[in-house]
Amino acid sequence: MRLGVLEHGHGRAARWFQKIVVTLMRHEVDDVVKTAMHRPGFFGRPFLAYGQEVLRGPSFWTAAEREHLGAVSSELNECPFCVRVHTETARLAGHRDVRPELAAVISFITLLNRGEVTPADAAAVRAAGVPSEALVEALHVNAVFNIVNRMGNAFGWSWDSDDHVRVAARVIQRTRYRLPGLVLR
Repeated sequence: MRLGVLEHGHGRAARWFQKIVVTLMRHEVDDVVKTAMHRPGFFGRPFLAYGQEVLRGPSFWTAAEREHLGAVSSELNECPFCVRVHTETARLAGHRDVRPELAAVISFITLLNRGEVTPADAAAVRAAGVPSEALVEALHVNAVFNIVNRMGNAFGWSWDSDDHVRVAARVIQRTRYRLPGLVLR
């Protein structure tokens, strides 16, 4: 179900921002940004700050690995909107091989999303060389994507084309998940 407010329910600064983006990028602002700009005080600012810290702040995991983990979480949650853009963002960030620590975390996240994770599974991840703090960081990445995936699936978020996906991935890579503060008022 598409939400009409995502197309028409934004403040003046957000409407101007969208017009500028369409003019420069030749694509609509993506649905995550439209949602964040709709009620910035309730969802937009807090969620984007959390996501920016989790996905681009200091971490044991590279930005590419976090993007890959986000794509995996999105695949597990059957969210094609996020799988497409975060697979491309991971590629742009330089993701190539999955190191053993990331493979262990992916197995853990898979079990977690199925509701089958146990303390022994966490111990196995740590035994694979993943520090406890890095496991927590991976859980935060999974949390960000669990929220966005559910919204994307519920609200029917979509891309206009493969080019739109590539443009969005480049924007994510360049902006590091930051939006101009003016549009989040």
